[in-house]
Amino acid sequence: MPSPDDGAVDVRRRFGGGPVAGVLPVGVAVVVLGILLFVVRDAAYRATASGAVALPSVVGGFFEVVGELGLVVLAGVAAWLTWRARSRGLEHLAVAAVAAVSTVAAYVLSEVVKGFVREDRPCRTLSVHTVAACPAPGDWSWPSNHATIAAALATAVVILAPVWWRLAVPLTLAVGASRVLTGAHYWHDVLAGFVVGVVVVWFGTWALAPTGHRLLQRSVASGPSRWRRVLGQGYTPRYAAPDLAEAGADPEGEGSGQPGGPPAR
Repeated sequence: MPSPDDGAVDVRRRFGGGPVAGVLPVGVAVVVLGILLFVVRDAAYRATASGAVALPSVVGGFFEVVGELGLVVLAGVAAWLTWRARSRGLEHLAVAAVAAVSTVAAYVLSEVVKGFVREDRPCRTLSVHTVAACPAPGDWSWPSNHATIAAALATAVVILAPVWWRLAVPLTLAVGASRVLTGAHYWHDVLAGFVVGVVVVWFGTWALAPTGHRLLQRSVASGPSRWRRVLGQGYTPRYAAPDLAEAGADPEGEGSGQPGGPPAR
């Protein structure tokens, strides 16, 4: 007899099977890196921001564009993969929907943490000329929202289509680096943003995908036909059995002279 958790296992298999193996060593490495970046944060920021200013102005402008355009590209890819998931079944659509919700949750969490920590931007506390104008007072530094959103979107993209990591990962790293190169953040701000985005979306999707699947199933069963079409469930599969009654056939041949023949007179 199937267990109550069979549905969850089935959906999580489409997600990737379960939490990433070896997460503890990776977590330790990230913590150590974060501590090192925090210890040398002023020197690392000065070297990066000053080096970016020394480059031609067109390069500095490119850094600014990457920070914004990269998010647009990642969001577009994630949206397209979510739409494509409609044609692959409710399990895939549930994963896509929960990944989208987790991405929003990662951003909200980063905003809450920023308001709690209230770390000033390095461009306000250090005398360094920067490529971009310093954000207004009260726009706190740690963690980086851009890095959080980029990492969250990239994680959602990799969950939906692992082959897209070739675009998502380099683009996310470029967005994060651009935030330091333009003078808006310390390096440890960017690393923290990456951690928030990846952890919230990856484990949030793994934990909530079965619940999302059940909710979608209920909405398809009780919702209007228009809603079913939005979810990609408003069509009849081409392999479905034809309606013999509408075809005027008698499936058992009852009341006819021969099986499947016209009614006997």
